[in-house]
Amino acid sequence: MGFSMFINCSNHPSHLWSGCQKEAAEAYGNILDMPFPQVDPSLDQEGIRQLVRAYAEKIEALKTDAVFLAGEFTFVFMLADKLLKDGVRVLSACSRRETTETVRPDGTIEKNSVFVFERFREYAHYSAQEDEFSSPRRGSGASPARADHTV
Repeated sequence: MGFSMFINCSNHPSHLWSGCQKEAAEAYGNILDMPFPQVDPSLDQEGIRQLVRAYAEKIEALKTDAVFLAGEFTFVFMLADKLLKDGVRVLSACSRRETTETVRPDGTIEKNSVFVFERFREYAHYSAQEDEFSSPRRGSGASPARADHTV
């Protein structure tokens, strides 16, 4: 049994995702886009913590078990940590980078990268004592099987 809701908390609206990424997300449940906040670079840790608390409350009020996070690193790290501690499954997108380089007539090099979605990967706490990774499991649903999403 899958999850009823998959929250996309990023600056990448799901209507712009590839079919492959949408399919992988829908294995967790219906996709709900939650725009990623504008994180002011002048915020200190307490400012980030307050923003994290506000977003965690929004996410947890929706009773979701799967959240995709992508954005400003310190906010993502702290929010993922809080959600994991609260028993929410947190995911990151794994993509293959296809890069081409073109030498321009003036000798400069133009580099173009295309990111091709492969799968979602769960965040997990690392336990040095047990030398194992642990990820909370809330709810009765098992992790959806990974479909082959090779493009």
